[in-house]
Amino acid sequence: MRALRATTGLLTAMMAATIAYGVAAGSFSDEGGTILDLAWGRVTLIDLYVGLALFGGWIVLREGGWRAVPWLIALVFLGNLASAFYAFLAALRADSTSEFLTGPADPEDEASGGRAVTPRAT
Repeated sequence: MRALRATTGLLTAMMAATIAYGVAAGSFSDEGGTILDLAWGRVTLIDLYVGLALFGGWIVLREGGWRAVPWLIALVFLGNLASAFYAFLAALRADSTSEFLTGPADPEDEASGGRAVTPRAT
């Protein structure tokens, strides 16, 4: 877990530093249009949003319901800075890789050995 915590912490710091550099060195309002004019700029943005949607799905699975909403909003506005910070916090709170990936077990489900799987209605 130490390596996971260090890695996610480092990635969070790298994202924050990169965003700070971009804000200081460039103008998104001037340069953003250029990105959208380039084929690879559009591909990169689609790639970013697909990745954020997948990461958002992981957050919903870990947090469930309304607890995921602030994180989903943060993903929209902060991008991978929010995803890196979420992963860092999840690593700090987890006692195992399994808990990092799936979230803490619900206390009501402890008797069943972890998270209960509820069958879906068809």
